[in-house]
Amino acid sequence: MNHFEKFESYVPFDLLIPKNFAIAVAAITSVVLFRYLATTFMFYLVFYRRRWSWSETRQIYPKLPDKKIQLYEIKWSSVSSIIFGFAGVLMGVFWQLGWSKIYLKLDQYGWLYLLLSGFLVSVLHDFYFYVTHRWLHTPWAYKRFHAVHHASLHPSPWASFSFHPIESLIEAIPLPLITLFLPLHPLVIIAYLTMATLSAIINHLGFEVMPAGAGKNIFGKWLISGTHHAGHHRFYKYNFGLFYTFWDHILGTQHPEYEKQFQQNTEVKLES
Repeated sequence: MNHFEKFESYVPFDLLIPKNFAIAVAAITSVVLFRYLATTFMFYLVFYRRRWSWSETRQIYPKLPDKKIQLYEIKWSSVSSIIFGFAGVLMGVFWQLGWSKIYLKLDQYGWLYLLLSGFLVSVLHDFYFYVTHRWLHTPWAYKRFHAVHHASLHPSPWASFSFHPIESLIEAIPLPLITLFLPLHPLVIIAYLTMATLSAIINHLGFEVMPAGAGKNIFGKWLISGTHHAGHHRFYKYNFGLFYTFWDHILGTQHPEYEKQFQQNTEVKLES
């Protein structure tokens, strides 16, 4: 049997034993935190420390966030990593109990489904995020929870996990719940979580990394960009999506000047 088709490769011990559960939470939290710190640091080095001509033409904010804001974001992101670690272990518990649809044989549902299942998760997650994000912008929820994230008017890449613990829990819930009804292979889950981390970092980077013209082409216009999410931090009532702009377009929350803003952030700025 392929190593990636063994239950023990992903859940090496009984998670129903409290001591094992606690060890697993600590281990997964460490993985989540390391992935966040290591990946964000690479982007930080390229765009914040080793400035180069291309990145300077792609800067979204007039002024990059200072060290105080960045340390604030790292603090809250570290707290969020604990909650994300807990959610990851909870997903393992669901699997061990036989509640989830996680499967092990790579071709059980066909190779096409294996490749497309991550996209299906992203669509479901995006809808969930849009709805809960709109709720987090109600006065009651914003004041109590979401204000932690929006303390960064011009966020840095360190803000990708910078949430109040309640918001972190809201962010962590969907994937374990999705596994209860949607068949997913563990490798797809790992790849999806890695992609989601990269997306969060890029969308809070403060620089536009998507190619010029992507804001208008048939594929690019449906993807969230750094410019798109920066517009949310600036204007609050626009651009609520996570990965895609579907629901912003459909429900009228797409900023009317997004395409213009994207073009400005991707055009080559010639020195006068």
